[in-house]
Formats: sequence, structure tokens, C-alpha cells
Amino acid sequence: MIPIKLLTRPVNQFAIFTLFFVLLFAGCVENNEEATNADIDGVIEVTAMHDHVENLHLFELSSKEIPSGWTTFQFNNASPVDHFFLIYRVPDEGIEAAYAAGEPLLDHWFQGVTEPFQLEFNPFVKGDIDYGEFTDNLVGAILERAPWFFDPGAAAMGGPGFTAARATSKTTVHLPPGEYIVECYVKDENEVFHSYIGMLEQLTVTGEDSEIEKPVPTSRMTISSTNGIQIDEELHAGNHTIEIIFEDQDSYAHLLGHNVQLAKLADKNDEELLRELAAWMDWRHPGSLVDRAPGEVEFLGGTMEMTEGATAYFHVDLEPGDYVWIAEIPAPANHDMLKTFTVGN
Repeated sequence: MIPIKLLTRPVNQFAIFTLFFVLLFAGCVENNEEATNADIDGVIEVTAMHDHVENLHLFELSSKEIPSGWTTFQFNNASPVDHFFLIYRVPDEGIEAAYAAGEPLLDHWFQGVTEPFQLEFNPFVKGDIDYGEFTDNLVGAILERAPWFFDPGAAAMGGPGFTAARATSKTTVHLPPGEYIVECYVKDENEVFHSYIGMLEQLTVTGEDSEIEKPVPTSRMTISSTNGIQIDEELHAGNHTIEIIFEDQDSYAHLLGHNVQLAKLADKNDEELLRELAAWMDWRHPGSLVDRAPGEVEFLGGTMEMTEGATAYFHVDLEPGDYVWIAEIPAPANHDMLKTFTVGN
């Protein structure tokens, strides 16, 4: 079963009849141009933004329709808080359910998965119910509205990992044809998941093959529930393309699977900072996954959850200093998924 995921967002609706044909024509031209650009270089730019007036966290994609194959997502975080870009493939059953309900797929996902997660989370984070009751309520709510989310499940396909405010990260993944939902579930200061307030979008992958070759890695990493994070060589200063192979996948106490994140540290020997970071990455607790990582931690990206056997390529330029590889799971050190290292001059 695919781990339960945090999702959330009100979706904008447009019903201005007099502009219908103008918008339709402009949209067709724009989509064709975007698809052409994506096909040429295989790079999609994603910008994370914050609307301070409406208090919305938003994604802006350079294209929402792309060819299948290897795609590099350049994630530009133009907001004042940390974000990531998690990609889910919607099963055919989900697409069919949205059609049968007469709802746009994005609305159907929001109402069936995202909204229940936030609404059931609210009494838990306030301390009104315990974690067991929360999970029971959550599963029941999603089964009622979107049973396809559990069976056959919405597969996690990776995507750029945690990226600090005003920073940029880059990750390459392989996407087959289909419909996808992308999200960020970092929370705001009111314990509201970003996906509930805007960071939820739909991405269409067409049957056309991009014919983009997969990146050539400079080093190789594996992650598994049994061996944790393993990398085949010491990293030096400069540009790297790290091949990240998911040897397996599991569901942990926080209902999610493992992923790979890279962060720069002020001091890798600061045990208190590492404990604070690990605790911050467990969304279940008040104050965790809120806004920004603990001080003196700067996220550089990585890859979000992927299914067993999947591979992502993480592109990063390392400067001299201390770093940590960490998975967004409870007590990552106990699973050998918290590893510090130093890049020399």
C-alpha cells in the first residue's frame, strides 16, 4: 500500500463566459509552446511563491504538460520558507472517479485526500485526540471519498527535495504517460499544510517520448529500510550528479516512506542541532515541519519518496563545509538515514 500523504489546496475556478474562447485559444498556444520547450531541453522550471495578501503558498510551473521520459525539475524557491516538490502518479481509478463525479481531477484529489488530511489533523495537533484516533479517522475519511488512493494507490515518483528559502535545487526523474499531482506539505505557523493553501497542482505527461537521455552520474547512492543511506565515494567541492537508487520502500510511523535530503550545517558535530533537525522533520508534532528548518541548517534539495526500484538524479554544487544526508522519517539515525560529512577545500 502506498503511504498516506499530506495534500491540500483550494483550487481557483474560472467562469467568465465572455472570455471563454479567448482564454481557450491563448491556453492552447501557450501549452503548445511550453510542451515544445520541455521537449527541447527536458527541464521544467518550478517556482515556489508566497502570496502574502491571501496567505497562499503556490507553485508556478513553466509547463503543466510535458512529454514522457526523463525530466529535470529545476526548483526555484522564491518564498521565505522551505519547500519541496513531491510528484504523485494518479491511478486510472482516480481519474475515472473524478470523471464520474463530474469534477476536475485536481478538485477531486483535493476534496478526497487533501481536505480530509487537514480536517482530521486539526483536532490531533490541538491535542484533542491521540495519534491512533487521528489515523483511524483519516483512513476512514479517505476511504469514503477516494478509496483509489489506497487501492491501487497513488505512486510517489520523487521530485526535488527540501529546498531552503531563496535557494534553487535540481532533480531528474523518469515519468511515464499519465496524470500527476504535485504538492508540498510543509506547514505554516498555524499548523496548516501548504498543499491545503495552494501548493497542489496537476501535471500531465503525454504519450510523446522526450527522447532525453538519463543523466550521467558522478557518484551513486542507495537507500533502503535495511541498510539506510549508502554512498559509494567521498564527495569533493564542485558539481555533482548523484544517482539515488531506492532499493526498497517502507511505511514508517509517520505514515510516509523514506526519501533523501541534503542540508548544509554550521557544525556537523553539533549533536543538539542534529536532534532538532530530526525532530523537525517529523510532521506529526506541533512545530515540526513548520516554515523553516532549525537555525544553521540550509536544505539543498534531494529527492522525495519513490517506489522500490526507482532512480532519481540529484544535481548539486558543493562548497567546502559540513553537510548531512537525512531521510524525512522518525528517528532517522536509528535507521542509518542520518549521515554527516565534510567537503574539504
